[in-house]
Amino acid sequence: MDNRHQSEREYIRYHGATSGEHLVAGIHGLAHGIIGGMTSIITSTVEGVKTEGGVSGFISGLGKGLVGTVTKPVAGALDFASETAQTVRDMASVSNHRLSVQRLRKPRCCKGPQGLLPRYSAAQADGQEQLFHLTDNIHSEFFIAVEPIDTYCVLISSVAVYFLKPGDYVDREAIFLEVKYDDLYHCLVSKDHGRVYVQLTKKAESSGSGVAIPGPSHQKPMVHVKNESLAIKISQEVNYAKSLYYEQQLMLPASENEDSLLLDS
Repeated sequence: MDNRHQSEREYIRYHGATSGEHLVAGIHGLAHGIIGGMTSIITSTVEGVKTEGGVSGFISGLGKGLVGTVTKPVAGALDFASETAQTVRDMASVSNHRLSVQRLRKPRCCKGPQGLLPRYSAAQADGQEQLFHLTDNIHSEFFIAVEPIDTYCVLISSVAVYFLKPGDYVDREAIFLEVKYDDLYHCLVSKDHGRVYVQLTKKAESSGSGVAIPGPSHQKPMVHVKNESLAIKISQEVNYAKSLYYEQQLMLPASENEDSLLLDS
């Protein structure tokens, strides 16, 4: 390979490295190699005659030209492959950088109590994330409301209401009271000696042995709330979530509804 062709090849690669256009440099290198191979016999023979003169220069230049017809296109193809690989590496590094960008806010709630897309709320996003931790990312149980209180937190979902201890809990250890809507009769506000409570009337827990034990058929756990307005709000949200739960139980799943329509037609 002659010095002139090699210097031009190095210039193309250097320009691609400094400008960042590796793919363009690879295409130029491939084209330069193909053209150099096609003209190698003529240019090398002329160069040999000029530098060495006579028959020896002609033969030497012709030999270099014959070799160049093979080596120059191969070198151009290698340059193209190298620059293309560098382009792929650069794109991969940019993609990895984009993936490592930190999230500015937590995922929004995509479904409100009425089934519509609600306005973004940081408190609701926190509540939804906490619900996913409690349920191990079961998306069939969706978030409805959250009420943070000084000494605990009320988390209301489409299946149950959870009363959570304060702290950075990430599993079900945070739950100190859980009432599923299947077991809940109603939720109301109760007062006792000037203190306000949220009272949940629910089915009594059955014994694990399966033997019926005489006693009341329901239980009434109560949780203290700091003021009456907050207690009313929590009880309304729980009762509303319970009514939504029973409405969902009366609805046909989408697949069954579609099958029945096909049979009717």
